[in-house]
Amino acid sequence: MEQKLKKSAKEKIMETSWELFLTQGYEETTISQILEQSGTSRSAFYHHFHGKDELLFSLAYKNDTDYDHWLKECDPTLHTVDKLISFNRFVLETVEDSPYKILYPYLYGLQVATTGTRHILNQERRYYRILRSILKQGMENGEIRSSSSYAELTNMITGFQIGIIYNWCLQKECFSLLEYGQKLLLPFLESLRAVPAEK
Repeated sequence: MEQKLKKSAKEKIMETSWELFLTQGYEETTISQILEQSGTSRSAFYHHFHGKDELLFSLAYKNDTDYDHWLKECDPTLHTVDKLISFNRFVLETVEDSPYKILYPYLYGLQVATTGTRHILNQERRYYRILRSILKQGMENGEIRSSSSYAELTNMITGFQIGIIYNWCLQKECFSLLEYGQKLLLPFLESLRAVPAEK
């Protein structure tokens, strides 16, 4: 039992780095400081991460556990489009209310510049899997009408959300991400709602 409660070196490094990024800034934080405060070794660090930027990119996965929680709490009887609207709202609220939102400009900026893995676009993330699952089910049960596949729709919706969040970062959070995002995305989501055939 004690073993399960004990944090892994990877978890310690990640949590320490995020805390340091918040308190003293991403650029000012060094790997040596992360190792010292997390009580981990340099070999452990490089076993899990190629560099400091990967610790920042790991934030892209942090919200995925919240999305799983949303899925468990979501009313399964909701119409597919209403699920999409609810999920969109939850994603935007989670980002806007995140204690790590100050780091998002770095996250998005470095992901554009890096030649490595685009973690924000990682299709294996729970965020993408949940969205694909909702859309696939909606197409199968006839609640969604579209000439695009569920995979294409997933990329459209995530493209909208990424663009909205990136714009919000560029404009230094001078508007409500949730309100702006809903204003832009709701018409598109509603356009997917299949109209019941007349009897």
